[in-house]
Formats: sequence, C-alpha cells, structure tokens
Amino acid sequence: MHRLLSLLVLLLGLAAGQVRPQGIIVNPTPPPGFQVRVWVDKDPSKTGNPVYRFGEPIFISVSVTQPAYVYLFSVRATGEINPILPNAFEQQNFLQAGEVRTFPGPGARYRFTVEGPAGQDRVLAVASRRPLDVSEIIDIQTGRARLQGADNLARALSIVVTPLPSADWVTDEAYFIAGQLPPATGTLVVRSSPSGAQVLIDGRVVGTTPLVLELQPGSYQLELRRSGFDPLRAGFTIRPGQTTELSLTLTASPPPTGILAVDSTPRGAEVLVDGRVLGTTPLSLALSPGSYTVELRRSGYSPFRTRVSIQAGRTTRLSISLAAVAPPIQPTPPVQPVQPVQPAPSGSLTYTCQGGTLVVNYLGSQVRIFYDGAFHTLPLVRSGPEQVYSNGTYTWELGPVGRLIARGQVVLYDCRI
Repeated sequence: MHRLLSLLVLLLGLAAGQVRPQGIIVNPTPPPGFQVRVWVDKDPSKTGNPVYRFGEPIFISVSVTQPAYVYLFSVRATGEINPILPNAFEQQNFLQAGEVRTFPGPGARYRFTVEGPAGQDRVLAVASRRPLDVSEIIDIQTGRARLQGADNLARALSIVVTPLPSADWVTDEAYFIAGQLPPATGTLVVRSSPSGAQVLIDGRVVGTTPLVLELQPGSYQLELRRSGFDPLRAGFTIRPGQTTELSLTLTASPPPTGILAVDSTPRGAEVLVDGRVLGTTPLSLALSPGSYTVELRRSGYSPFRTRVSIQAGRTTRLSISLAAVAPPIQPTPPVQPVQPVQPAPSGSLTYTCQGGTLVVNYLGSQVRIFYDGAFHTLPLVRSGPEQVYSNGTYTWELGPVGRLIARGQVVLYDCRI
C-alpha cells in the first residue's frame, strides 16, 4: 500500500533565492558540534529553492553529527501538519553520528508526491539526544497530526523541548517550490484626474495616464506631471502576481506671479497699485504678469507715480527718494547788494535739512553753496533778524533755521547746524 503525502506551506510571493519564511522553532543557543541537516533530492547542497511539478515524487534526507532521535514534519499552506518521521510505516527514528537517512527509503511502502496548489513548501527537522514525547502532536499509528497550523506546531514543540537542556536539541529546515515559480512581475495601474499626466517612475518617463505597466517586484517612486497642475509624488510597492492600482487627483497650480519690491526714502510711504492701497514701504507684493501704475504718497512729500512691468518668476524693484514739499513762497525780487547790518556767520558750515544736507561757505557779504551739481555764489541782499543771500535763481535764508529756495520753490527747509 502506498501512502500519498503532499507538502505545502503558505506561498509568500517569494521567488527562488529570496528570503525564506522564519523558522518554526529555533534553539536560541545551539550546542557546538551538534547539528541536524535536512534537504530535498533536488537541492542536496541547500543553496537554492528547487521547483517540483505537481505529481512529481520528492525524497527527503536527513543527517546528524551526533547520535540523536530525529523528527520530521511538513507544514502546508492551509496550516495542515503532516508527520514525515516517525510515520505509520516507519517509526525507527534514531540516527547514528554521520548517518544519512532518506525518506522514503528503498523498498518503503509509501511515497511522497508533490501536489497543488502551487507554493513555497518547507520541511522541519528536530534532533534530540533523548526521545521526545510527540504524542500530543502526531498519532504515529494513523500517520496524522493532532494539531494544525505552524504557530500551534511551534508552541507544541516548545513545550516538548522545554525540559531538555539547550545543548540536547537542534533544528533545521529545507525549502522547495511546489508546482511552479511565483510570478516574476506585478502589474501597476495608474489613473489621474485629469488624465493625460506624464508618468515618471524612479525619475524615468514611462508614459501618460491612464497607464498599465508590468514591473519587477520592489518599491518605487511615482511622479505625475501635467501643465497647469502641481507635480504629484507617491511611493508604491509591486508584489509578484498582484495588481497595484493608483488613482490620483492633481491639484491645479496657482497662476504664475512676479514680485514687486518697493522701498522709499523716507520709509512709511503709502503704496498704491492701480489706485488700490496695498501697504506702506518697504513692501513686497506678488502680482500677476502685466503692467501696473504704482504711486507712493507720504505727508510732506510730493507724490511719486510710475509704470512698472511685472514678469512671471522675476522681481521688479523700485527704490524711490521722495521730494519734500513746503508752502510756496513769492519769488524774492532782485535787489542791490547791501552791506550787512549784523555780523554774519563765517567759514564753512554744514546744515542738516528736511530734504537733504547743505554746505554753506560764508565769504564776507556772500555765500557759496553746491546744489544741482554746481557751485553757486549768492550775495547778501538783506540783513537783520534774517540774513538773505540770493542771485535771483537760488536764495539762502538764514534765521533761527535756514532754508534754500531754488527757482521759486523751497527745496530744503528746517536747516540746522
């Protein structure tokens, strides 16, 4: 009579050579020199992850470095546990040091055959210097397990080996793929609102939305680009044989703007753009591209007005020196120079005025000033409580404070030393 045993554990989506499942039970302090080794006939070196077709026979071998009792189990994806050694047909499980046993052996009344569904299978080997009581785990007479699930098997084995010193038991596992290799690629589906966005994966353009791609398993960075919308980035993971769907909504970009930076001397001037008050200097404004009328106003100063052109992504700067104003005065009529009736200042004096600074050189009955880019000599035309120097175009009046008149307009006033 032949016994059919299929070996199957959970398919984790891992291809040959990739990371295997965590061991069911592992001795945290394995004894030196005491090892158990289990393998399948297609991978005696235990360096790969061989594939067995459905219906194909499989042979499982085990060896120990020191005399020990050996227990072999298979774990299926459904959680079903199957005993391999001891089993209903072969219960002698003691191996000498260096002995290799293969199951089923020559003349055995049973065989192992790989059956579906496809998946990553494993065989667990436990070796102990002493016999283990596994009666709560398997019924040797019937060849059936009394429990199901890898977690339950791990807990049960932990209870069985707990009384043993850690130097008295070791474990090992063998792996193989049943039926077929897991799919080597996964599918990515990308949709966007609005559609027509350029798709980049890890910085490489691969198409436009909607888009379907086949990719190798792994993690990727996606970027969507579309004119008039902000770029959108997202990470995603591709798993073999699975479809990853991304439905993304793009955000409309704000209209392009340029910067208008306005400053004035003195500061604190009111800033109007196309007649609307937007703040006081210094001021920085984000404006849509185009032409604008900019006006600066400050009490005691002449308004300033100009046109500016704003370009997207650029900064337009205005730095304005405002001209001080004073009540208009009547032009001083030309008079004949007269001798001063009071002593006038002498030498070079520097005056700080509203509107600027003025250096006046007093030369007897006349003064010499520098204004409008040139030197001007002004004779004394009136003396008294107030000294007045004038050449008809420029007039320097000096009383408790001074002021300079140019062409009938006060240009500097409240001048003090």
